[in-house]
Amino acid sequence: MPNVKEKFLIGEVAKQLGIHDQTIRMYERKKLIHPERSEHQTRLFTKNDVTKINIIITLTQEIGLNLSGVKIVFALGKKLKMSDDELLDFIYDHKNDFQV
Repeated sequence: MPNVKEKFLIGEVAKQLGIHDQTIRMYERKKLIHPERSEHQTRLFTKNDVTKINIIITLTQEIGLNLSGVKIVFALGKKLKMSDDELLDFIYDHKNDFQV
């Protein structure tokens, strides 16, 4: 039997990544992430959503981009047909090149 895709609640994701729940909600309001919703409208995050939030954290806190810059990076990654994992690997590999 195939493994059911694991989903995480916002509190679990926030704790795992060391950020506040409200930060994740802001990312959603800015349309940077699009978590699924349960029938009761509870946010349900996939591993891919967590990776995307990790990318946002890396770009904003470690590299210094604002959220508009993050949107541009996501658009470039999509244009280059990079998965979120590939984009995160690229950012980590070239992080020193991006810092001023």
